[in-house]
Amino acid sequence: MIQKSSTFRVLRVHLDTGVAEATLFDGRREHLGGSGLAAALFGAYGAAGLPAGHPEQPVIFAIGPLTGLFPLMSKVVCGFMSPYHGQYTESHAGGRLGMALARSGWDALVFTGVAPGTSVACVDCGGVALWPAPELRGRDVFSTLDAMHERLGDRAARASMCCIGPAAENGCTYGCVTVDTHRHFGRLGAGTALASKGLKAFAVLGDGRIERPKSASYRALVAELAKAAATSPLMGKYRNPGTAGIVESINALGALPWRNLEDSADTGAERITGEALMKTVFVGKAACSGCTAACIHLARVERPFCAAPADPDRISYDYEHIFALGSMLGVTDPHDVMGLILCVERQGLDIMSCGVSLAWATEASERGLVGLRETLVPLSFGDAPSYARAIGFLGSCATPFYAALGRGAAHAAGEYGGKEFACVLGQEMSGYATGEVFFAAQALNFRHSHLDNLCYCYDYEHFERDPQAAVRVLIDDERRRTLVNCMVGCMFGRKIYTTDVFATCLGEVGLGDIAQDLRGAATRVQRLRWRTRAATGYDPRTVRIPKRFGKVVTARGPVDPVYMEAVRSAYASAILELCAPEAASGDIAAKTLGGVSR
Repeated sequence: MIQKSSTFRVLRVHLDTGVAEATLFDGRREHLGGSGLAAALFGAYGAAGLPAGHPEQPVIFAIGPLTGLFPLMSKVVCGFMSPYHGQYTESHAGGRLGMALARSGWDALVFTGVAPGTSVACVDCGGVALWPAPELRGRDVFSTLDAMHERLGDRAARASMCCIGPAAENGCTYGCVTVDTHRHFGRLGAGTALASKGLKAFAVLGDGRIERPKSASYRALVAELAKAAATSPLMGKYRNPGTAGIVESINALGALPWRNLEDSADTGAERITGEALMKTVFVGKAACSGCTAACIHLARVERPFCAAPADPDRISYDYEHIFALGSMLGVTDPHDVMGLILCVERQGLDIMSCGVSLAWATEASERGLVGLRETLVPLSFGDAPSYARAIGFLGSCATPFYAALGRGAAHAAGEYGGKEFACVLGQEMSGYATGEVFFAAQALNFRHSHLDNLCYCYDYEHFERDPQAAVRVLIDDERRRTLVNCMVGCMFGRKIYTTDVFATCLGEVGLGDIAQDLRGAATRVQRLRWRTRAATGYDPRTVRIPKRFGKVVTARGPVDPVYMEAVRSAYASAILELCAPEAASGDIAAKTLGGVSR
């Protein structure tokens, strides 16, 4: 058995000086890792009273105690002050980054300060190298990744590469961080937060090794979990046809948003179902490091819409892509959808915020609220070539209209009208128009995400209309998911990694003391996250749900606005309870080991 330290090993990179500090950060029992560690580090290094983009605001990348040691423990939590809503938030991504950080010996990577100009960084076991890279300013994601591979040479083979696109540099508040081409810190502007620090890209070499237990029980447990990920029916839908496989069922339930949620079902779905995509565009699969499920589905792009030299020969797709750039825009040709995905990826935009914002812009154009002077190209549902051009305008903030749209559909509606049909639930909605509980929950929950709790399932799995009962389920399920996000595991594996399984895994790696009270630890982290966000200005009582959501008709019938408002009110009260301060339990101390720089 290995013996895990009670402290976290954190690399803090001062971008203004290029100096890095290796720091021991106390509190593994309290914070676990991942989400808990990111929130604690923001408390230590962030500034709740200062705006997003301020030099003192950190951008944090944190892994968990099981990263690199067990299958599916492949995600990384990015904690930052969101430029989208000005409050603390998280974004999660897979790829090779978690494994690379673990191999480099770091539990977290923290960027502070602002680089003198556009820069790139390379992180390894010894610290960081920071290089000026003015030639990369304004470059698209794929050419930036190519440049990073060229700069690193032979060392690039094992590295994880992360970069931003021109959208983040131009001030779009939902610029993302692209990780190893196919994964993303997508929502709420992690890329824009990096852009404000002058960091165009960074690589983590993963040039060390992970010490693993030698016991037979550890090897048996790893083999059992790897087999479950690869063969268990619990993860079957993620293997084939991938997350896009739910398009058909969500459409049949009357819960698939079409044309800016003017409809929630359409016969056009038959062309963009997971099965149809397997026949028309699918070319292969990929996996995050340490994953045996391989849920990343890859497609060829036959209509790239203004192809660029560095474009990859295949692009990844998920349900969220198909909803945001397919049904939400009324685009049903699978080759058009893949071409639009490529356009969004080049710019480094969050795909859901981009698609939903363009859907609002299309309806605003149809209603005469904006014209060609603002949009530069006629927008109409189903017109993929025009959307491709609009994505370029959005990434470059080409006009005041696109600059406003780059701050989100709700912001643009505040300037041009049309708030009632802006499909925004805290941020642009995800693709589940299932009903009242989902709409209220995504509008208020921590990341405004369908993955924060089971809100997207509740409306079809629970038939009583009791707001308090719904909120109890949401809060309890959020706690369970908080534990996954502290480990940091793939949310798709949450049914395999129960609390008891996590406890067993922790015991195998020398953290049995933490495993004794995982429910309590997860509850403490859940509260810490909410208190951190509240300290930066979040008040759930101020959240309102746009009128468009009250007009949705699903297979269960029309949405009941009165019930939806009751759920919203009850959920806001529950969140405020989680935000309430607890009795002081001692300060978390950070002990500096000394500067590490090159």
